[in-house]
Amino acid sequence: MLEKFENYLLYKEHKSSSTIKTYSRYIQKFINWYYISSGKKLLKLNMEIINNYKDYLVFIKKRKQTTLNVELSALTKFNSFFCYKNAPKNYITSKKHKNINYS
Repeated sequence: MLEKFENYLLYKEHKSSSTIKTYSRYIQKFINWYYISSGKKLLKLNMEIINNYKDYLVFIKKRKQTTLNVELSALTKFNSFFCYKNAPKNYITSKKHKNINYS
């Protein structure tokens, strides 16, 4: 899964190799945390999982704000990857990627 995420970051998000390496490292830590805390393989993301992980980073790991921001940015991109990977045929990525005419 991480290899596909890295390809997504490179080809769809056009991230630098250093950003990809950093995001991959943080996502691997997230996946490990999820497996240890739930005993399950990660199949989807939702706000409850993300908020639980954020609480873990803040209260248990005592992350500094700058590190926390990078880890949450990585998680945001990972969530985008999940949406992109599992998107229905009529999926619209976001307004910044595609202009939508509602008229």
